Amino acid sequence: MPKLPTYDVVIIGTGSAGFSAAEAARAQGASVCVIEMDRLGGECPNDACVPSKALLKVAQAYRLAQQARTFGVHTGPVSFSFAEVGKYRQGVVETFTGGGAFGDQYLASFHLLDVEVKKGRAQFVAEDTVEVAGEHVRGRAFVIATGTTDFIPPIHGIDRVKTLSWRDALRLGHVPKSLAIIGGGPVGCELATFFASFGTRVVLFQRVPQILRREDPEISALAREALEALKVEVFTSASVTDVQSGGAGVVGVQAEVGGNRKMHAVEQVIVAAGKRANTKGLGLDEVEVKTDERGWIVTSREQRTSAAQVFAAGDVDGGKMFTHTAHHEGFVAGYNAALFAKKKRSARMKSDERVVPRTTFLAPEVASVGMTQPEAAAEYKKALIGRCQMATLGRSVTDHARFGLMKIVAHPKTRKVLGGHMIGERAGEVIHEVALAMHVGATVDKLATMIHAYPTFSEAVAVAASGMQLE
Repeated sequence: MPKLPTYDVVIIGTGSAGFSAAEAARAQGASVCVIEMDRLGGECPNDACVPSKALLKVAQAYRLAQQARTFGVHTGPVSFSFAEVGKYRQGVVETFTGGGAFGDQYLASFHLLDVEVKKGRAQFVAEDTVEVAGEHVRGRAFVIATGTTDFIPPIHGIDRVKTLSWRDALRLGHVPKSLAIIGGGPVGCELATFFASFGTRVVLFQRVPQILRREDPEISALAREALEALKVEVFTSASVTDVQSGGAGVVGVQAEVGGNRKMHAVEQVIVAAGKRANTKGLGLDEVEVKTDERGWIVTSREQRTSAAQVFAAGDVDGGKMFTHTAHHEGFVAGYNAALFAKKKRSARMKSDERVVPRTTFLAPEVASVGMTQPEAAAEYKKALIGRCQMATLGRSVTDHARFGLMKIVAHPKTRKVLGGHMIGERAGEVIHEVALAMHVGATVDKLATMIHAYPTFSEAVAVAASGMQLE
């Protein structure tokens, strides 16, 4: 019987977590094999973050062109070619991935790292062996980084009507006249921003009382205003009860809001209602890897699962589910998996996600880090709160971008920064000043007294930090 190929660390999935795990394991001298069933690089560069942000940049350019007269610039009639928009999106993706059916740039990177790459679906067949494309591969340690699949809510009729996933929506070759989006999280709100910018009538349904439910309520309310300014019809506390074909290219979406039911007729329906762990067919029972009641793989801060030789990282563990946290968790998992495989006694690395900034790319951007005001109030009863209306900044006036708010949350006694929340131009960049303050344990007074360049959007941080009040 031929000897099975054996590696110190076998990594299933090559997204942000998987790639980072491979880098960390190789840095420890471990032999590494990665397994990918789709395209190298995973969801972010191929299907999600990269193509969606490329499209949102196009939408921003189109909106700006329409507003050019505000600045005294006359362009004539503004138009767009959706075919060319699609080519731009694909060009951006291929710049990241290198193109090719498997992702040439990622393949080259793995080869440079001296990492073996295998294509196919992996399944555990023993505690130290996976099967992929009919071949058995043995590992001394494993990292599961398989990401997520879309959650389809149990709505009557949804299985009998052709709906679009968010992936499908990003690849549409035309602009729908109307569409409904089921889900008011970051994905749903970004899609609403994109399509509404090009004139699509968008109806957005969110099951809970606010869109972007993780955001501070003040910021969420302003995000809703931003969507409505693009003529998006937003329904919160909305229960979608039925989806049915109306014939002639029309889909009916029935939703109940405040006890009233209404049927909304649209051309397309996008489902962006959440995610579930992508572990089907992986054979977790074979290695006794435990999952929680919702199917997420349970991990420790070392990213170790209930099986000593198996680690997991990225969205599959149901954590914060960002590309940047997946990268961090993957590095921790790969590092610790390599130590386990090589039987090194070095101190294990632990993930630390106490300070994780995030951005949702609306018009304008929404960004946040740390505690919201309600979260701080729940823990400390009261908190120090500072605000800056973006309209008061010189840069906001020069750029005709006066909509927005910066809000800072601080400890009521120590005055240390607990969180920051912003909606406004360049929010995704500005929020990192607040994140750094949290990371180093700074007080709001440090932010308030630091000299900020004028005129910049970053001045909002100093203004907010200078006006802290106990609330």
